[in-house]
This record gives sequence, C-alpha cells and structure tokens, in this order.
Amino acid sequence: MTDNNDQGDTRRTKRRYAHEAYPHSAEGEIRPLAVEVPYLLARAVGLDIDDTSWMQAEPRTLAGDRISLYLEAALIALMADAMHQGLTGDEAYTWARSRVSDDSTGEWLWERSYHYGVDAAWIKPYSCGPEPITHDHFADMATRSGIVTRIPLRESECHDCTEPIEQAL
Repeated sequence: MTDNNDQGDTRRTKRRYAHEAYPHSAEGEIRPLAVEVPYLLARAVGLDIDDTSWMQAEPRTLAGDRISLYLEAALIALMADAMHQGLTGDEAYTWARSRVSDDSTGEWLWERSYHYGVDAAWIKPYSCGPEPITHDHFADMATRSGIVTRIPLRESECHDCTEPIEQAL
C-alpha cells in the first residue's frame, strides 16, 4: 500500500499501515501468540472504518464488505488475545465475542493493543473509498490525544502529518 499524495511521492504519512509496523508471517510460519497477537490487533485496528471515506466507497458493496472484514479481524485478534491469556474453548470465544458484539469494538481493540505495546493511534487505516478531504490534528500529536482540530486538507497533503521518503542510494 502506498499513500496517495500530490507531493510527487517524496513524502508519506507518518502513520503506518499495520503490515508495515507488524509484518505478516512468512508463508507456513507458525509464530508464538506473543508475536501474533500484536500483529492481529494492529491488522484489526487498520481495518477499522474510522478515518476513511467508507460511506463514499464504490462499489457500495465495498463498505459492507469492509465492515464484515473489520469485525472478523477483530474477533480473530481478540480470540488470539484470549488464548494468550490462557483462556480456551468456549471461555475464550465468549470473552472475545462479548467485545465484538457492540459499539465498543474499537475501544477494546485500542485497549488490548496498548496492553501489547501496539500504538494504535499510529496505525493508518487501510483505504476504503477515496482519501478523506479532512483530517484531525490533536493537541498532543505524539499520543494523538487532547483537543482535536479538524484540518480541511487530506492527511497525505499535510506537511505536519507527512515526512520525507528516504531515497535509497
């Protein structure tokens, strides 16, 4: 995935896609839950529809597919988290399912991500629809918290939210 920007591809957003910060496993690789849970949580956070233009996605089925993919990824991540905590069987499923069945799914993902050292605030959402024409700046950009100011500019066009791409020699 690359950022869409009008800056001649010399800059990219400071936020990273989940797979950039937490790479996929190699084909056939079996990783311990201590490694896999942060990856799965980051992936689920990246599939959240917040900060996307999912309602403007074409074809319209893309938005519905994205929500299903997000909820499925959240359940898998939380199931792995439950198993890493020592829960098994129905107990693990019930623990995970209870956190995906309401409007607090994103909050649970962020909380559990924090527990595993995944900085969910710096996970860039995967595209779903066109890049939003506005984005938010926070009073404390390091933690992406505090007072929020809506900026009437795409994130990929904002000098404060992008950084130079290091060119290989």
